[in-house]
Amino acid sequence: MKGTNPNHIPYEERIANVILSLAMFTYGTFGLISDDIYIPGKRSHGVHIHGIPAWVMYFAFLCAIANMISVVIDHYDRRPNVHNYKSFARVSQITGWSLFGLSLVLDLFVFHESSR
Repeated sequence: MKGTNPNHIPYEERIANVILSLAMFTYGTFGLISDDIYIPGKRSHGVHIHGIPAWVMYFAFLCAIANMISVVIDHYDRRPNVHNYKSFARVSQITGWSLFGLSLVLDLFVFHESSR
């Protein structure tokens, strides 16, 4: 019957998603507890996020984690509902990136402590 086999996600991708999810959860939780989530920059020294923007960034991390773990779950789900996983992936990506951007905007323009 069509759609009864789970999607095949390569073993290496599943392992990478689980490890990256655990690392992101650990890093975000530690950063939240210490009230300092550091986001490295490619062409800068990066950004240290504190307070409410750190909480928003943490929720962005949780969206990314949910997205990566859903790929692993989709591999083992035998129900013909691939479209549900794709919809979830799209929503979690949009939400996560929106929260990421909001966190940076809040940090830069609303909660930024001036060094004047």
